[in-house]
Amino acid sequence: MDDLHGSYSNGAGGNSTLVDPAVYTPLRTAQSISGFSKTREPMDNYPTPDIATLSLMAREDFAGVVWEPACGSGAIARHFPGCIASDIRENNIFGEVGVDFLNETRKVNHIVTNPPYRLAQQFVEHALNCVDGKVAMLCKLAFLEGKSRYSLFQRHPIKTVYVFSKRLPLTKEGDTRKQSSMIPFAWFVWEKGYTGKTSVEWILAGDDSESPCSDVCQ
Repeated sequence: MDDLHGSYSNGAGGNSTLVDPAVYTPLRTAQSISGFSKTREPMDNYPTPDIATLSLMAREDFAGVVWEPACGSGAIARHFPGCIASDIRENNIFGEVGVDFLNETRKVNHIVTNPPYRLAQQFVEHALNCVDGKVAMLCKLAFLEGKSRYSLFQRHPIKTVYVFSKRLPLTKEGDTRKQSSMIPFAWFVWEKGYTGKTSVEWILAGDDSESPCSDVCQ
């Protein structure tokens, strides 16, 4: 059986052979999610844990029409009744298939998604042209860095950054092993027309064992 530490199996001669543990180490998982691993899912198919979406919904109101433009199998979209769901991929998709978000303009109230790592900034900029309400993107906390994003934040200030104090368990779709992550994530929330300062809040929940609003519903 494969696990995070590697495993041994008996060969034809009865000798034990070590299975390379690097495939499943937390470091390799982190490299895969952040874009530096050969094992990275080519279409960035890392479903969003329910705890992440529920934690956002406990803090932000998304009344109206929500569009999830990178819906995958519906991890986020299923939580928003009447949500418009689409994805550029065509297999195991919850909503409309073959829809390239960056070349698709629709007018909606809100966009909530976990964007492809390499296209996160483009997703934000395009999303802000499609909504009259909020844009919420689940990104690595390091999204705050970078010269090009500095320009984006000056033009379109983030209203709130919700930092997950515990690491979110993001894994490839179909991978059911319980793993810890080395990558810190946060919800970045913009509100159309907002020009104030960015506030930072913390979400204690980070795994399915805790209530998503346990730290705000006391």
